[in-house]
Amino acid sequence: MLLTWYLSLRWMNQVNFAWGQQFSERQVIFDKYRILLPLLPEIALARKMASDPAIINMALHENNTVIREAGLTTLENYRLHFKSHDYFAAMANSGDYYFNNRENQYKGKQLRYVLSPNNSHDRWFYATIKDNKIFQININPDVHLNVTKVWINVLIRHDKKVLGIVGTGINLKHFLKESVSVSKHGIHNLIIDKSMSIQLDTDPTLIDYMSVAKRPDQHIKVAILLKKEKDITRLQQAMDYLKIHPHDIRTFWVDYAGTRHLLGVAYLPEIGWYDLTFMDVKNVLLIEHNLFMPLSLGALFLVALIIMGLALRQWIIRPIVTLQASSDSIREGNLDFEPPLVGQGEIRQLAESFSSMAKHIRDTNHELENKVIERTAELTHLTEIDPLTGLLNRRGMTDRLEKEIPRHVRTGHSFGLLLLDIDYFKRINDTLGHAAGDLALCEIAKVILTLIRDYDYAARWGGDEFLILLPNYGKENLLAISNRIHDGINQKPIETPIEPFFITASIGAHYSNGDESLDEVLQKADEALYIAKKTGRNQVYMSNHPNPSKPENI
Repeated sequence: MLLTWYLSLRWMNQVNFAWGQQFSERQVIFDKYRILLPLLPEIALARKMASDPAIINMALHENNTVIREAGLTTLENYRLHFKSHDYFAAMANSGDYYFNNRENQYKGKQLRYVLSPNNSHDRWFYATIKDNKIFQININPDVHLNVTKVWINVLIRHDKKVLGIVGTGINLKHFLKESVSVSKHGIHNLIIDKSMSIQLDTDPTLIDYMSVAKRPDQHIKVAILLKKEKDITRLQQAMDYLKIHPHDIRTFWVDYAGTRHLLGVAYLPEIGWYDLTFMDVKNVLLIEHNLFMPLSLGALFLVALIIMGLALRQWIIRPIVTLQASSDSIREGNLDFEPPLVGQGEIRQLAESFSSMAKHIRDTNHELENKVIERTAELTHLTEIDPLTGLLNRRGMTDRLEKEIPRHVRTGHSFGLLLLDIDYFKRINDTLGHAAGDLALCEIAKVILTLIRDYDYAARWGGDEFLILLPNYGKENLLAISNRIHDGINQKPIETPIEPFFITASIGAHYSNGDESLDEVLQKADEALYIAKKTGRNQVYMSNHPNPSKPENI
């Protein structure tokens, strides 16, 4: 009887662990992507901001008022695209710390304070520079600004030299609510770094704020939750293994909060953190430990054993095998698989719960995929659209040219290319200010968009230059649209708070029969613009069309 009881108990433990392990792995995967989702797009945008030429130039020449203002304008443009609508920039040479928030509270006074290596609250800055990682995530209460955020810190680098740090902050309360605070009853989720310091927890008092600037003995580590040394050792072994196999998940039993829990551990290589999900044993047991086999007489024992075996096979093992197959199918990526409802009583309830969990995972996965698609589209928009004018930027236009011009070469269709330059644009910036120059650029963009067709392409090619691609355009029509754009710009007053002013533009036009390469048409449009500017500006010159009082060809 004792042997039978022992074997039964061992079998139940094995079934429970196998079930709990699969349940744990799905919960950990869910937790992992829930935490990464709000972070990755913000990290990508912060890294793009750190490599922006205007920001690098500001860090190199911060004392130059014009360069600093251009850098601040660029920072403000990025602020509007961050989810929290705030940014910070800290310069290594001066220690100047710039900041603005969603409310645009510090407009015109973004320089908030000066960092000092002697101030304990500023140690994060010097520790981050010394660490020399491309980016870090640091949870830190900023006493100067009286805010506590999940800070994304990205190094500004130039010629292998660190010039400062830029980034953004995510509201800690909101981030916790979207990540570790959404766990179900009996499930506790937290995040640690490679030193086992707690980075995220539902209890803010357990978070190891300013981890990067602390001494090892000052960190708040997960050891305060895992009291047994053997559990800490197993966790460290799991972390070492996941560092080499980042896509795996490790699960094992630990004593947590005075009770037995199944711990699932996953590595987040994108940010260098580890996701820990503790699940109460009551939430993951498939079979409760209350199964006792009444053993009496040998004959009755054998009969009862046979009956029990048949019953277990029919009511438990077969449903479990079916659920196991369903679990394996979902684990292999078949998220559209609908688990069958099998068994009776509690097993039936379990199957229904499993089906509900599978639907939740499927819905969550679809939601994550849709959000990733949306964020990817937003990032693509940021990389191809000029934030000031709303036209394509040079990268976006180059992509269209590389697709459209070879297509016209293959089909032999004609097209036109206009290269437009504002006359004496520097004089506008110097006399009326950069704000007036920006207004002029925006108004020209409006004129262009008003006159071209929906399937034409217009871009801010660089500085005060605009490039327009006009597919399937005849030579006479090309000259006509060039003159309409030229006249539209001449007649457009640029409204300013003081008084309106007018601008003129020089346009170089080139008509192609579709037998020229991209470099050739760009060069001819550029040469036409050069002649238009050299021979007096404020005019249209077409490279392969008679132009009044000018050579017919370049």
